[in-house]
Amino acid sequence: MQKIGIIDLGSNTTRLIVMAYEPGSCFRLTDEVSETVRLAEGVGASRTLRAEPIHRAVEALSMFERFCRNTGVTQIIAVGTSAIREAQNQDVFWQALQRQTSLDLQIISAEEEAYLGYLGTINALTIRDGFVFDTGGGSTQVSAVRDRRLLRSFSAQAGVLRFTERFVKSDPISKSDMRRLREGAQQAFAGIDWVRAGDGLQLAGMGGTVRTLARMDQKQRGYSLDRIHGYVLSRAALAAMIEQMAGRTRRERESIPGLKSDRADVTLAGAVIIDQLMEQGGFSELTVSGQGVREGLFYQHFLQPADPPIMEDQRAFSILNLARLHGYEPAHCAKVAELSLSLFDQLAPIHLYGAWERELLGHAALIHDIGVQVGYYDHHKHSAYLVFNAALLGFTHREIVILACLARNHRKGMADVSEHALILQPDDEQRIARLSALLRLAEYLERSKSQVVRAVEVRAAETSIQIVVHADGDPTVEIWDANRRAGLMKKAFGRPVEIVAAPS
Repeated sequence: MQKIGIIDLGSNTTRLIVMAYEPGSCFRLTDEVSETVRLAEGVGASRTLRAEPIHRAVEALSMFERFCRNTGVTQIIAVGTSAIREAQNQDVFWQALQRQTSLDLQIISAEEEAYLGYLGTINALTIRDGFVFDTGGGSTQVSAVRDRRLLRSFSAQAGVLRFTERFVKSDPISKSDMRRLREGAQQAFAGIDWVRAGDGLQLAGMGGTVRTLARMDQKQRGYSLDRIHGYVLSRAALAAMIEQMAGRTRRERESIPGLKSDRADVTLAGAVIIDQLMEQGGFSELTVSGQGVREGLFYQHFLQPADPPIMEDQRAFSILNLARLHGYEPAHCAKVAELSLSLFDQLAPIHLYGAWERELLGHAALIHDIGVQVGYYDHHKHSAYLVFNAALLGFTHREIVILACLARNHRKGMADVSEHALILQPDDEQRIARLSALLRLAEYLERSKSQVVRAVEVRAAETSIQIVVHADGDPTVEIWDANRRAGLMKKAFGRPVEIVAAPS
């Protein structure tokens, strides 16, 4: 696989991601490094970068470049955002950078920054219509999205480092400073009256601050899934965290679970910025995007020559991406999908599920065996672990839990879903059991991985289910094993199950 490094030099933090990929086929994140450099520290109204922040930024960029060279990265893309973009002494920064590195750092405009953030998010979340924002150290970009296409964007001079330095003069923050902070956020967003909640309009947020707030909320709720991307953060929870941080000193905030010490001083200002945007737009919640500018740059590269570089179905692609990364067997998985979906369709009058469940079952069939790459024994458990920890794009946390449980249950046993009570719906336990039963039966009807079973015919009665197997060869082993594994289906559907061969 080829490897590309992407560096984003922001006003507060500089980050590197390394992606390994096969063009047009699959990709995975292989490394991520971040460093808090505070490049915009002390800039103020003069727009003059100070010597020490320049030194920190250049040292971090030099380290990132050496890291890439030493780990087989064949291409590096580096961009700088608002701190460099607004600086009146850019030449000083350039001279320092060129002395220590050979990086071709590109300064992107506010419009380009918004576009790249939009690309990163639109490929990672299933947002079709709504708004996307990116709160960084120096600014916040807000974009309107319609039919998954960028409609317009706006850059507000509202960043966590900028606002902390400008408005937060007390520790803990005083009532007057908090009032000035809120007023500053109101003024920053005064020019975007087009950000309004409405029917079907979602709000998605990216950046270190929104990820930190999501992590804090998860810790306080005892959330079971260790995943920030796709997390839904309510405005009520955001308001509670603002109140919690406002009542503590910086040192005291460092003890708040989920709040890293290097963000303890700036996260309050960031939370107020985001809260103001939500209040102004009338949004009660936002969805967190774990992807942004860096991933947007990668998608431009990976999806070329597509214009715009957007996956038309990122859910299907990310499932196939995961399967390819873990050496799945296409013919076997396709047959398991075919058989499980056929069972699903024929049993629809009993289970009454629809297109959503059918889609999840088909996806699970493609990735049910990926755990074999870890080891055959308990590979169903390995598969579940890989699903839980994969960068699945476009799936909600509830869907990821269901997919992982289906993979876990495809072979034997049943996953305990009680720990995911905050994520699942009350009827999901039965939903998982029934879909798992179909997947398990299909897996054992494809036991020899030879596609001997051509089709299945379901004959459902009030008190029993009979499944007639049509084969192109001898299906004796498949029918024997499927009957042995039919207990879950009997329990999930509440009636005896018999698998028999079609008359010859």
